[in-house]
Amino acid sequence: MQFLLSRSVVSAVRALRVAAPVALIMAAACAESQADPTGPGTQTPEAPINQIVTFGPLNASSTDTLVYFSFATGGLVAKTGDWDLAFRRYELRLNSPAVGGATSKNVLGLSLDNNKAATDAQVLAFTAAGTLSAFDQVRDAQVPADSLFQTDRLTENKQGYLNLSGVPSANSAAYWKVRLANGTFALLRATAIAFTPQFQVQTLTLESRLQTGSTLGAPQTLTLTPAGQIVSFNLAANAVVATPAGCNWDVQFNPAANQLSLALNTACSAGSYPGPASPTFANATSASDAPQYAAFLAQLVGPIPNSVTDKSAPFRYNLTGTDRLHPAFNTYLVKSGTKVYKAQLIDYYSNTGVAGYPTIRYARIR
Repeated sequence: MQFLLSRSVVSAVRALRVAAPVALIMAAACAESQADPTGPGTQTPEAPINQIVTFGPLNASSTDTLVYFSFATGGLVAKTGDWDLAFRRYELRLNSPAVGGATSKNVLGLSLDNNKAATDAQVLAFTAAGTLSAFDQVRDAQVPADSLFQTDRLTENKQGYLNLSGVPSANSAAYWKVRLANGTFALLRATAIAFTPQFQVQTLTLESRLQTGSTLGAPQTLTLTPAGQIVSFNLAANAVVATPAGCNWDVQFNPAANQLSLALNTACSAGSYPGPASPTFANATSASDAPQYAAFLAQLVGPIPNSVTDKSAPFRYNLTGTDRLHPAFNTYLVKSGTKVYKAQLIDYYSNTGVAGYPTIRYARIR
C-alpha cells in the first residue's frame, strides 16, 4: 500500500528538498550564539555611489557564531553595532527581526539570479576579475519596486521534524527552541516515528531539554501513541495531557496521514525558533536566547539562500569532486533604510585556503 500525503505535506517535501544542504551542511537555519567580531576589522568610510569595494577574507569560520558586517563602515562590527549583514561560514543573513531581534533594522534583500541558469562548468570558469564588468553594470536603474524586496523571516513548517523522502522518518538533527505555555523554555526534537502496516502512526518519540534559570537540563524522552487521535503534551511535565485545556499543554501532534503535524499552544504564547546546525541539540546551552519565537513550528528563510544546492545561492558545492565551495557570483540587492547596495560573495577561503573566510564585493547603487 502506498503512503499518501496531503498537498501541504507534498509542498513541504519539495521545499525541504530545495533547501536541504549536502551532508556537511545543515539547512535550516538557525539561532546563534553571540560574540565580538573576529578577523579583519579595518573600517573605511562609506564609498561613493557605484564605487566597488572588496572586503575580506573575513573570519566567519565558526559553526555557531555569526559575525556582523556594516556597509556604512565597510567592516565587521559588534552585534550591538549598526550592522547590515551577518556571516557564518557559507551563510549570509540580513539584519532582520528573525536574526537581529526586536531592535533590528529590518534590512531587505533580493536575489537577481543572474547566474542561476549557469552550468556547473560555467561557474567553475568564473573569476572575480572576469565577472567584475557585469557586476559593475548593475546600477540604480536595475533596482526593482520596494515590494519585491524581502527580509529573513520565520515561516511555518509543521512537518519540519520529519525527513519526507519516502516513508517519513524522524529528522533527529533538527530541533527547536520552544517557549512553553507557562513562559519557561525548552529544546524539542523528534527522534523516531513508527507506522503500522496500515501506515498509521504507531508511535512518535520526542526528546526535550528543559531550561531552569540559565541552565538546560538533560534530555528526557516522551513516546506518544496516538491511535489515530490528536495528542497534546506538556513539556514541563514530560507527559501527555488527557484533557487539554487552557495552558496545561504546549504542543499537539496530529497523526492524520494528511497532517503529521506539530502545533503549538499559541493561545498561551507558546512559540518556537529553529535550532542551529551547531551547537547540536545535545550541546546547546540555551533555549531562551532566540531573536523571536514564532506561533508555529518554525523555519528560517530569506531572500539569500543558505544552501549549496539552490542555484540562487552564493556558492555551489563539490563541482570538481574536492569537497570545496565555488562562488556562483550571484548578485544580491540589499536595502538598508533608503540605501540600496549590490553584493556578491567572491571567495570562501582564506589566503592560506582555510574554509569559512568569505570575501564580499559590494557597492552602494542608491
